[in-house]
Amino acid sequence: MIQNRQYIRKLLFLIPFLFSFLLAEGIYSQQQRISLRWKASAGAVEYIVELCEDKEFTSVHHSYKTKNTRYEFHSQDSKYFVRVVGLNAEGVRGVSSPVISLEAKFAAAPKVKVERPSSVVAASEELRISLGDPNMPAVSNSNTSSAGTPTKQIPVTTYYRVNGGDWQKYDGSISLINEGWNEVEFYSEDILGNKETPKKTRYLKDTTPPLVRLVGQKKGPSGLYEIKSGAELTLQITEEGSGMEEISVSLYSRDGSGAEENVSRSGEEAKKPITISSAGIDGLSILRWEANDKAGNSIQSELPLLLDARAPTCVFAPTEGKLREDGIYYLKENGLISVRCEDPATGSGLSKLEYKIGNGPLTAYQTPIGFPVGAHTVTVYASDLVGNRSEFKIKVNALRPDWQKAGTELQEK
Repeated sequence: MIQNRQYIRKLLFLIPFLFSFLLAEGIYSQQQRISLRWKASAGAVEYIVELCEDKEFTSVHHSYKTKNTRYEFHSQDSKYFVRVVGLNAEGVRGVSSPVISLEAKFAAAPKVKVERPSSVVAASEELRISLGDPNMPAVSNSNTSSAGTPTKQIPVTTYYRVNGGDWQKYDGSISLINEGWNEVEFYSEDILGNKETPKKTRYLKDTTPPLVRLVGQKKGPSGLYEIKSGAELTLQITEEGSGMEEISVSLYSRDGSGAEENVSRSGEEAKKPITISSAGIDGLSILRWEANDKAGNSIQSELPLLLDARAPTCVFAPTEGKLREDGIYYLKENGLISVRCEDPATGSGLSKLEYKIGNGPLTAYQTPIGFPVGAHTVTVYASDLVGNRSEFKIKVNALRPDWQKAGTELQEK
């Protein structure tokens, strides 16, 4: 029994991987990059990215562990083959992904130079920069030294200040606490009192990941964003630090309805709002995104949505009378028909129910509808909270019971 439960848990994430490659838009410091992305596997809490020199994976050369569904490779990895394996909470390995040749992917990647600010730093809680070894003495610039004479070394002290603050003695590194651009000034002074002109440099400390949010939508009674299926969803990206590097967005339904939508942007395009279609998707769905800035800050997030593709359905019931085979409801004079409408369980809920008799006025339905004697056509309109609207037409014939009753006389002989 225990073995069976372990087998079931393992099956939860033995789902074939879906690979997508994001080709780097450029190189930086002569390093070409590509990104490998795969679809999350149910039950997997982390993944092992394995590299091997041969396609058969006779032995793994090296591997990386990650909890993300994306990994970036540099040009030094181009000679390897790669595969991804999911691990569940107990460390059990799932079925590995198909084997991909990184060499082929690097060969197809463009090599357009990426513009990056030279002073952008990697995301960290505290940035420390170095101006060199403060204990290294300065070299005398005296012109009196002859060839073969050792150059005289003069001890110096270096001072610095950040953002116009107090001057401090440099001891090997400078701590930059403030987020954003920091201006660092520094100069050296020797023991003879010779002081150099202060130099300036700027450093951008960026520890804040991009902000991504869904705009133009409101939450419904369920507490989720309730949206009519087919609507375009717009994500607004805010990055006030080093600038956007890359963003990828996916939208899919939990029940598998519709096709999964995927959008990826990099460089300048990653800064612009992203629109993604929800056509064909119905029910509880997940909008997921991953965004990176040029300082290395990354954010992964997902947002549950209720996408409603179906209009309400209605049923009709006469209080007295019945539906005949000719499709007409036959009632007695002033007979009533009740209407009951509901939205599907995965829908946003009924918002409005209205009807009209013939070409009469549109009336909100509150109580069963009464009919005078005669033939009538009734049109019923039902709308849900996101704007899906259904229309139903029924025919009603109300009859007056004015027929004559007759009997048979019994006669005695």
